[in-house]
Amino acid sequence: MHISYAGRLENVRFGSSRSEATIYRIEHRAPNLTRRWYIAPQSLYGDWTVMRGSQSYNVDVRHRQVIVSTNAVVGDQVTLADNVGLLMSNYRPLLGSPDTIAGRPAAEIALMNRYTGQIAMRVWIDKQTHLVLEKESYAPNGSVIAHMRFDKIRYANDLPAAIFEAPRLTGFAIVRGLSHGAPTNDFGSVVRAAGFQARSPKYLPEGFLPVTGDVSDIKGIRTLHLLYSDGIRTISLFENNRGAAVDLSRYKAQSTRVENHDAQYVQDGPTTLLTWAETGLHFTLVGDLSRTELARIAASVVP
Repeated sequence: MHISYAGRLENVRFGSSRSEATIYRIEHRAPNLTRRWYIAPQSLYGDWTVMRGSQSYNVDVRHRQVIVSTNAVVGDQVTLADNVGLLMSNYRPLLGSPDTIAGRPAAEIALMNRYTGQIAMRVWIDKQTHLVLEKESYAPNGSVIAHMRFDKIRYANDLPAAIFEAPRLTGFAIVRGLSHGAPTNDFGSVVRAAGFQARSPKYLPEGFLPVTGDVSDIKGIRTLHLLYSDGIRTISLFENNRGAAVDLSRYKAQSTRVENHDAQYVQDGPTTLLTWAETGLHFTLVGDLSRTELARIAASVVP
């Protein structure tokens, strides 16, 4: 993002049985420094996050710890540019009525899937800066699944560098979080780097293409992550050869079958997680697709 700004942002995601809402103040200093200060919910009040390129520092005030994570995809501008082309090949933009968001003149654009004719997303873009000021995502039945909106924003080039420094807090423990490797669109090289005989799906829903892959350390287990997208929706395939690294304890997992293999799945609103094991490998698929569609993809991973 080449624009510096400060504001307040509301995020809501609607699940099957509950919704998750956050409100936070945000400062962004171009190109890659961001700080968020959480106002709601009460459980997060006072927590804050600093993102410096691919490195993030999440300050958990209640537990007096700083969680340090690395996600190289955050700064991957090539991937972001590629996704614009993918988006336009699968979605038709429909211009809506002019609007005003957070005091800024905005253009409304609906994105209609070229294959299904359904509106998948609606965005309101600042007419002058092209920053997305509001975004609404929809399930296939038209229900709202996520909503983001700035209620205050100002563009500023005077944000002090000091507020984006890595936190150094007395009495706070430093905890190592997830560490994602640098993504690449060379799937052959990332599969070879996994260190085991990795697999990839032979079937993908219409419009989906391979986007990036990376090898990460998840709970001490070397894990390959392959990402597929149609420009808006994504499908993630995680695999390893040492044991499932997915913790389903906080979810109500249900049993199912992938071909002749035992499997478990979790469905939360439009998002489905499906996990199973075969040929000595452990797989997890996550995507905003139905369980039936994910099962079809899963069956094609090891034909």
